Amino acid sequence: MRNLRSIDIVCQVLDNYGDVGVCWRLARVLALDGLAVTLWVDDLARLQRLRPSVDILRDQQSLDGFTLRYWSAHVAPDPAADLVIGAFGCRLPEASLQRMATRKPAPVWINLEYLSAEDWVERSHRVPSPHPRLPLVEYFFFPGFTPQTGGLLREPDLLSQRASFDASERALFLSNLGVSVPFNSLLVSLFCYPSAPIESLLNMMQSGPPIICLIPEGVTPLAPGAGEKITRGALTLQGIPFLSPDDYDRLLWSCDLNFVRGEDSASRAQWAAQPMVWQLYPQHQQVHLHKLEAFMARYCAGLDEPGHTAWCEFSRWWNADPNCSPDWQAFMRALPVLKLHANRWQQRLAANRALGSALVEFAREIG
Repeated sequence: MRNLRSIDIVCQVLDNYGDVGVCWRLARVLALDGLAVTLWVDDLARLQRLRPSVDILRDQQSLDGFTLRYWSAHVAPDPAADLVIGAFGCRLPEASLQRMATRKPAPVWINLEYLSAEDWVERSHRVPSPHPRLPLVEYFFFPGFTPQTGGLLREPDLLSQRASFDASERALFLSNLGVSVPFNSLLVSLFCYPSAPIESLLNMMQSGPPIICLIPEGVTPLAPGAGEKITRGALTLQGIPFLSPDDYDRLLWSCDLNFVRGEDSASRAQWAAQPMVWQLYPQHQQVHLHKLEAFMARYCAGLDEPGHTAWCEFSRWWNADPNCSPDWQAFMRALPVLKLHANRWQQRLAANRALGSALVEFAREIG
């Protein structure tokens, strides 16, 4: 059993804000356990959008209880911790690996993979991969939705904060955003990739029921600016600022339906226990549709008709399945059932180990 005291997380920013968002959350969670955490990031500007206090001109600084360091093609990370985590297939530079190999004992080296519900993830979780030349072993660690995976990332108090977020806190939060929700109107948040059929969705929303759709700035040129509104039929589009991660959680808690994308916002939407539609990262030859089907098979377990059909058909369409034609009104009628199901799903996820503690426990076991 290794006495784990320090952790280095190496992040190469590839997917908008998702990669760096997950790594920032992970660093913050691990630092709460009293561990000395260093987050190496190759794009400080992207992290600054999430955490405005980040100084992009400084190569090293303190942030949210951990140390933030910049790395580039010219300045490789210098991992000196007991545990080194390469996030999302990030290939550590040769110089970094050479330094790791000279340490006695060598650090635990983990490749934190992307989130997927596919069956092969459970078989690949915690599998070792010896380096072909150096005395190092890389272990693959998969987030996931079952006890046979690493679970989802969450803070120790996240669920209690969500449970205590009552109507008065919701009203105050929305008021600070300049949002008012008329009686009998649904509140929807929209965060998606540009490839999503946004215009078609907005046209559907105009047919009712009454909807206030909140869109953070930068998501789509079809949205009004922050603080501005556009009304089209039963739909009111309202632009809001790009929120901090903690405020984005509150937005998800506040809405009756959340459109989310990638990994970070999708995970947070599942902890929000509200109906959601997930746009997976679009992949060549529509590989993402296979991942969507795997997720739907797990997520829909126990979901009765007509919610099952309405949600699955709409999710497939939103992810560019050419064989699907959504029924917006059927989807709207299913929202009460989907709300109950989202709450049950959150409870199932909460029964699994949280990703941060699962990572640390595994590193101590193999160390």
